[in-house]
Amino acid sequence: REQPVHEKKFHPAWLMLIACCFIQIGSIGTISNAAGILIPAVLGDLGFSQGSFTLYMTLQGLCAVVGMPIAGKLLNKVNIRLLVSVGMIFTAGPFMLMSRFTEVWQWYIAGSVLGFASSFVFTLPTVLVISNWFKKKTGQAMGIAMACAGIGGAIMNPLGNFFIQQFGWRMTYFLMGAIALVLVLPFTLLLVRAKPADMGTLAYGEEAGESQESAAQQVLTGVPAKVALRSLSFVCIFLVAGCIAFCTAFIQLVPTFAGTVGLSAIAAFMASAVMIGNIAGKLVLGWLNDKLGPKRAALLGIAAVCASFLLLFLTALGPAAALVGAFLLGISMSLIAVSMPLIVRSAYGSRDYSQIFYIVTMAPSLVGSLGMAAIGFMYDAFGSYNPILVVGIVCCGLAGLLLIVGLASAGRLSAQVEKTA
Repeated sequence: REQPVHEKKFHPAWLMLIACCFIQIGSIGTISNAAGILIPAVLGDLGFSQGSFTLYMTLQGLCAVVGMPIAGKLLNKVNIRLLVSVGMIFTAGPFMLMSRFTEVWQWYIAGSVLGFASSFVFTLPTVLVISNWFKKKTGQAMGIAMACAGIGGAIMNPLGNFFIQQFGWRMTYFLMGAIALVLVLPFTLLLVRAKPADMGTLAYGEEAGESQESAAQQVLTGVPAKVALRSLSFVCIFLVAGCIAFCTAFIQLVPTFAGTVGLSAIAAFMASAVMIGNIAGKLVLGWLNDKLGPKRAALLGIAAVCASFLLLFLTALGPAAALVGAFLLGISMSLIAVSMPLIVRSAYGSRDYSQIFYIVTMAPSLVGSLGMAAIGFMYDAFGSYNPILVVGIVCCGLAGLLLIVGLASAGRLSAQVEKTA
């Protein structure tokens, strides 16, 4: 008789988790999370306006939106090792080339290529691998993997600041891009597999003989994508992701913000505090999801982000309050990485989860990238970040309200689908 896969024995799923951790550290943690530390140095040297320079990040995000549906389809069809490895090369390559740039339009071109390629690396492969390899402890594994993006940022922010001081911003671009490649490529080329069948085994927590049965059940469980995507609940959840994404857009400018309020001495520490908050937020939100459910966990996270903008607005309270505000701001990244996948699954089930989730992931890239440009131009217009912080507070309030309405509507939609099934 076939025996179940015993969870106490070492399972190759944990190797896949390790691979995903390094993908997150090297890609999002290095290329994305630590990019903001370079902005003040580039602006100071080349004299670009903040709005015109950060527009490259908007283009980067828009091109990521274009790439996501393509990546979502190809990741299920093409060898994941080849696809993610090539994507990483075309993500780190433009970042390294920024070390040679002198004109702002060069960042626009490189950012566009980087953004498109990043859609094959940053989030979707990790979500796919973790979802396929873990039938139990999925939330825990997802939280650990996504927390590693924050670990990468927490390390790379002070390291990048050190590189800038020692070698200048140009060499820093090159060094950080090279570090990203070294962290990611060994795991994508040699270790990662899309699904357990690729190694002739079962997912963690899945018993032998139940694979086909559970898969057949999942097809019948949940809201069809064509119904979900036309519903009020989807619009609300998509906008929740967008509102939170505007908050995450401000993270890239935390070091620059620190300089405008007399906190230049702790700018790098604030950037690291954001990453530490990101790490802690992912682990805590995963735990809260198991204890309280996706809705309550996400609402608590949104409240924390709202408090972060309030503390950053009240910079007169001193450096300690600013560091706490930066820490809480990091939770906005946790909401995108951990809460949104769990919210989508809670709302629509597993029937067409991947198809629905891929579209929801467009909101953070689209709104977040546009938010970068909006923040930059708002600062150019007002000469202060205070109006932007107020907008962040408003976005948090809207996100909480839309989440409550969206999940309530999704519940009614699921009931209707079950009746007609």
